[in-house]
Amino acid sequence: MKSVLSVFLFLTFGLSTLFSQSAAKKMDSLMQVAETSNDSIKLRHYNRISFYYIFNEPERAKKLLVQGIALSQKKKIPFSEAELVNTYGIYYDVSGKSDSAKYYFERALSISKKNNYEIITVMVINNLGMFHWNKGNYQEALDYFFQALEINKSKLSKSAADTYYSNIGLIYQEMGLPEKALEYHNEALQIRRGIGNKKDVAISLNNIGVSLTLKKNYKEAEKSFLEAIKTAKEVNEFGILYSASNGLAELYILNGTHQKAIHILETSIKERDRLNIDRRSNLSAIANLIIAYSRNGQLNAAKNYIEKGNAFLVEFPELKVSAVDFYSAASQAYFRDKNYKEGNAYFEKTLAAKDSIFSTENAEKTADLETKFKVSENERNLAETRANLAETQLEVKQKNIFIFGAITAAIFLGILGFLVYRQQKLKNSQLQKESQLKTALAKIETQNELQEQRLRISRDLHDNIGSQLTFIISSIDNLKFGLEGAANNVTTKLGKISEFASQTIYELRDTIWAMNKTDISIEDLQVRISNFIEKARAASDVNFHFNVNKDVLIDAHFTSVEGMNIYRIIQEAVNNALKYAEPKNIELSIEKDAFPIEGTGGDIRKYRIKIYDDGKGFNLENSSFGNGIANIKKRANDLGGKVEIISKEGKGTTVELVF
Repeated sequence: MKSVLSVFLFLTFGLSTLFSQSAAKKMDSLMQVAETSNDSIKLRHYNRISFYYIFNEPERAKKLLVQGIALSQKKKIPFSEAELVNTYGIYYDVSGKSDSAKYYFERALSISKKNNYEIITVMVINNLGMFHWNKGNYQEALDYFFQALEINKSKLSKSAADTYYSNIGLIYQEMGLPEKALEYHNEALQIRRGIGNKKDVAISLNNIGVSLTLKKNYKEAEKSFLEAIKTAKEVNEFGILYSASNGLAELYILNGTHQKAIHILETSIKERDRLNIDRRSNLSAIANLIIAYSRNGQLNAAKNYIEKGNAFLVEFPELKVSAVDFYSAASQAYFRDKNYKEGNAYFEKTLAAKDSIFSTENAEKTADLETKFKVSENERNLAETRANLAETQLEVKQKNIFIFGAITAAIFLGILGFLVYRQQKLKNSQLQKESQLKTALAKIETQNELQEQRLRISRDLHDNIGSQLTFIISSIDNLKFGLEGAANNVTTKLGKISEFASQTIYELRDTIWAMNKTDISIEDLQVRISNFIEKARAASDVNFHFNVNKDVLIDAHFTSVEGMNIYRIIQEAVNNALKYAEPKNIELSIEKDAFPIEGTGGDIRKYRIKIYDDGKGFNLENSSFGNGIANIKKRANDLGGKVEIISKEGKGTTVELVF
């Protein structure tokens, strides 16, 4: 679930004037004042007026900005030049010309840094962060936001740090880290409530609702969204209102109230287009509509919005983050319509889009950025403590000089000062030891977590790659018997087997993908199992039949570890059948059954997965199982279930997983 609030939170001034009936008249009056003012005031007015016209009359804004920049250069007023150049970058970014936007942002940053204009520097750095965020460059965006937060907390008013806390929280939110996101969103909300800015309070409430939804705390998430919508209405901030509505609609989709979500989303899209309010955010709403329609059984309506989404990406190709949701929604819709060709095509687009905006290396760099900010913050706090201590010592010295004539009092104060110093020294020593202990414990915890991750990845790689290579060797051995008189056919088979081997690379992506998801739906599993079956079908003469019960599709969600265990069990069972059973058909089904609970009169719902082949079978009593079967049983045990293998010679084999 991605952030629905991608509106630029520029630090100049708000967009509330956008919907004020008297805004245009105010701008005209301001323009008249500007023409009769001195150069510095005139340029400040030019900047404010231009910002308003960017969202109302873009060409008029551009003309005024060019005029203002030229005047600031002629009159040699670098503060105004930096301010106007930054606003010119905003003009290009809103216009969708990202290269020009980046150029002017970086130019404004150079001017402000050269002249030590901290207030403009922090504003431009934030805008560069937003620029990279909208392009899906998470690491670069976080780097700029942490820079802005550091400058604001060390040199400017700490109460103005809410924007940077909010932006950092949004990026963690899009990375699927709701706990980290809530930490920063709550910091931002606390500051904004203290200031009394209802517009920004609505933004934070919306962001908190998204993060709570990611945590599956739907009740609290709905409260947060509804409060955000109410607050946005009070201040006529319709862009925020539609973003919060989109988040609420996503929540209703998760709850299964699809028609309610459809009404909210269609209204939001129409109103954004009508008022021309950040139309780029409509791609997220389109993705949610596709999901809502397809889950509601309205597949034709879903396909119509797939066409609209593709057209939208042609208009705004830089929306990489929202594109991931759109491609994923389109893939699910086509799979529901049994159109596996289009479903696979959009699934591949989803993977490609994810790979372009996130990698393990970027995740490590992101963690380094936050660590660097925390260290810097601690150093700043230590410096403040030292400064306070120095001020205290100065006050003591002044008092000693003032009462120098009173020898007895002076000696008493000296002894008292020594005791205070000694106590402070002991306290500082104790704090230092506590800090060292906390650091050591944090390192041990991190090492344990890393070791656990390594072991899990190692096991997955061993099971998966081993089973695929075993299948390749078995297939090649079988084809050796057909080499004579069938060279072309053998060449074709070997080519398909080679293609299947390349699937090993994608399995590594599956493992990394699973580690970075909070949960895995049955639809995610269905896509991956379908891809695996297609590859296996191409490399053999076996007919595959794959069925997922409709009841399972509605509510089946698993943790990443559970999802990967289910997938690996299916892979191992299918590969064993292809290797040993010589089947003509393999049937795979996923169902949901009710099992009675003894002594209660009730029942419990359990999942049942069957893999059946019509091969030669084997005698269970006279057979010894290898690592493959042992791994299947181990994974079933991890799922809290069990595996039963049923086979007779000449009657085929069934592997049944119940959990």
